[in-house]
Amino acid sequence: MKPTFEKLVTNTGESFRCFDRENLNTPVRWHRHPEIELTYLRQGTGSRIVGDHIGSYGDHDLVLVGGNLPHNWASDAFRGQKFDNHPAIVVQFRPDFLGTDFFRTPELAGVANLLDRSQRGLWFPTPIARQVGEQMTAMVDSPGAAKVIGLLTCLDQLAQVSDAQPLSSEAYQFSASPVGEDRIQAVCDFIEFNLTNPKLSHQALANLVDMNPSAFSRFFRQSTGRTLTEHIVELRIGLACRMLAETDQPVLAISLEAGFANLSNFNRRFRELRQMTPREYRQCCHDLS
Repeated sequence: MKPTFEKLVTNTGESFRCFDRENLNTPVRWHRHPEIELTYLRQGTGSRIVGDHIGSYGDHDLVLVGGNLPHNWASDAFRGQKFDNHPAIVVQFRPDFLGTDFFRTPELAGVANLLDRSQRGLWFPTPIARQVGEQMTAMVDSPGAAKVIGLLTCLDQLAQVSDAQPLSSEAYQFSASPVGEDRIQAVCDFIEFNLTNPKLSHQALANLVDMNPSAFSRFFRQSTGRTLTEHIVELRIGLACRMLAETDQPVLAISLEAGFANLSNFNRRFRELRQMTPREYRQCCHDLS
């Protein structure tokens, strides 16, 4: 069985992902992605697969999984169900999200070694798991630089743990086929380039990767964790937010420039994602400036 490739998408204004899995409709599947992943389960039981490691987990399970190392957690509480919404704090980041050589500076040599060792998957004992898990939980709602500092603090603490246990065997290797990655990358690139075009269509994107529309919908959802519409709307609202904050253009002009066909749809989608109207968002930005 080959692991599913996931194309992870960060939220607007963020350079890495930090979330509670309870809030996502996450299917139970063996998968991989280029991002390094740190997962903390405060409470619960289930099975864990990391590379060729298959084991069980319990309370305060903390594991660091290297990029493209296949893995999966399946909780007993949601066994047999389509989605696994068991609470788990998950942090996913690319090793170069702060710059190509950031983790290669002398001060971060220990962290660099930790990330190298994560290619086998690393399990951490309960005392440090509790401590780091609390910090990860606080990171979910931390603003701006505090979230980045929180991640660096967690990694620094984990780098000092001498009894972290590797999970996958030294002999385990996974050879990925680039076909799926190339397809989803082509789709995401096309969306970015044509984001402001209101005629950007599901059919055009399906044709781009030579799929029928229904197969393309499944492929995109499995690869990114969201529907095509959700992905495009989030990107367009992010663009509109920047224009609301940085320009004095009328809201109607911004909605059209961001790729929305009409103002009413723009207002509805904006309120869904930002819990306020575009004008209220602009006023908040002005009040903070």
